[in-house]
Amino acid sequence: LGAVWLAGVMLTTCRLVVPHVRNRGICNMSIPVHHPFVDRRLSEHRILRRIRVRISDRIASPLTYGVMNPVILLPKNLDFQDTEALRFVLTHEWIHIKRNDVLLKGLLASALCIHWFNPLVWLMAALAARDIELSCDEAVLRHLPDKRSYAKLLIGLAETAGGLDRSFAHFSKKPLEERIEMMMNMRKSSTIGALLVL
Repeated sequence: LGAVWLAGVMLTTCRLVVPHVRNRGICNMSIPVHHPFVDRRLSEHRILRRIRVRISDRIASPLTYGVMNPVILLPKNLDFQDTEALRFVLTHEWIHIKRNDVLLKGLLASALCIHWFNPLVWLMAALAARDIELSCDEAVLRHLPDKRSYAKLLIGLAETAGGLDRSFAHFSKKPLEERIEMMMNMRKSSTIGALLVL
């Protein structure tokens, strides 16, 4: 049983590490972005760690990479003249960095490697990844309360990426549909509501 568990740990680790290594290679081959709007947005949202923004022709949608030296990686086909879309993208990725979501996903991946045999742990990781994105969307709309423009951007990015969002597990609803429905139905939380939840 010990040998079977160890083999499972190695296979699961390889499966999770390969995309990480591939992303590191893409990041290393990316080009730094020097754009007045991008620089201004980063100066407005400072954190203790220095955030770098780079561009790559090997990705279809924006992503965040790194914990201590975070990088926002943008696709080459992103329209830098569309400052509204760029504002949403940078805010979304900045929130991921501020919340250390990359580190959290790493901890979830570690749990998967150790408990690869437990379907409940896989379910936990899938639902956690889903919640991370939904929570990030909610935070973006608190900073930039324009639901329709943000939803339109998400649809456009999904179309560019071929309609596939790997941040979610596919349960009863399509991931993008669930994100947009959540945004459109989002209401400001009240003190009474917070107390009831507590």
